[in-house]
Amino acid sequence: MSRPDRPAARSDAAEPVAGDLPRAAARVEGLPPAPPETLRQKAAYWGYRAVWEGAARLPRPLATATPESLGAVWYRAGNGAQRDQARANLARVLGDRDPDRLDEVVRAAYVSYARYWLDAFRLHTFTSQGVLARSSGENLDFVDDLLADGDGAILATGHLGSWDIGAFFTSQRNWGMAAVAEVVEPRRLFDRFVQLRRDAGIEVVPLVRGGDMLDRMVDVIDRGGLATLLADRDLGRRGPVVEFFGEPCRLPPGCALLARRTGRPVAVGAFLTEGDDGFRGVIHSVVDIAHLDVEAGTQVLARELEGLIGRAPEQWHVFVRNWLVDREPDHPAVQAFRDGTWSPPEVGGVEVRGAES
Repeated sequence: MSRPDRPAARSDAAEPVAGDLPRAAARVEGLPPAPPETLRQKAAYWGYRAVWEGAARLPRPLATATPESLGAVWYRAGNGAQRDQARANLARVLGDRDPDRLDEVVRAAYVSYARYWLDAFRLHTFTSQGVLARSSGENLDFVDDLLADGDGAILATGHLGSWDIGAFFTSQRNWGMAAVAEVVEPRRLFDRFVQLRRDAGIEVVPLVRGGDMLDRMVDVIDRGGLATLLADRDLGRRGPVVEFFGEPCRLPPGCALLARRTGRPVAVGAFLTEGDDGFRGVIHSVVDIAHLDVEAGTQVLARELEGLIGRAPEQWHVFVRNWLVDREPDHPAVQAFRDGTWSPPEVGGVEVRGAES
């Protein structure tokens, strides 16, 4: 069956955010050689390896119980500044600053993050049958429908739930997922994570300055796959400023740019943990933003991400500065927000398909 004609590609040359995206070719195999490792990097690598191997050898009952105790210790004895930032972030998500409620949710977030890492370190010991037996789904047919025409789609997700297990889970549904991975040092650690995800059936696209991440993701969509991007943190500080949980915040432009380039819809979803050792794949909504500019498209996604994160705020693992007031306090939007004169990007005429639509 031939693919339907896609809309003519839109030029984003006039949009400053598009000009910030790298254009030169870069693949995992084509990355420049890693610089010599420092002693600290060597120690970090072998520290990760030790934890990795130890986690992999845990009996399942012990692995199930570990996140609660480990997360509680991390919450009490960990970095105080990090804990304060997590608290400030989750106060925005919850929409109130009740101290008792915040304490409970922040502590639960540390427990959830401990489980995230344990799941990641144990992924290579899991079987597809075991993951499927422990997983349920909500609106997963939304993505099945998007991919049924053979033209691919876009998935916007966040630092939420158990990402690596979710990627493994989608490979069992033949979604053809490709995910972006930030290149970190030591390179041996990055290579190990890349191989882990490839073994799980996930294509990995490196996020590096000078790389062609956007073009690579367009190619994934052209091949009928699912181009997946984390959409709740802007690492490069070049994304559009939108409203996110009531405040101005930079979010990454990648999903909106891909929608404009391909004309394809964007699904918003995540793979949440459920109970002690279960999982739940959730597609919160599907939005058509291909006709919007990057700023307006990103604002639409921000609103959908709010709904997704709101389902399980204790599973949102953003413990760093994320909002403009924390990262760029001198930005004009921050002053306008404090004065009560800031307005988010205007959005209209957007079709949203979701559980409540």
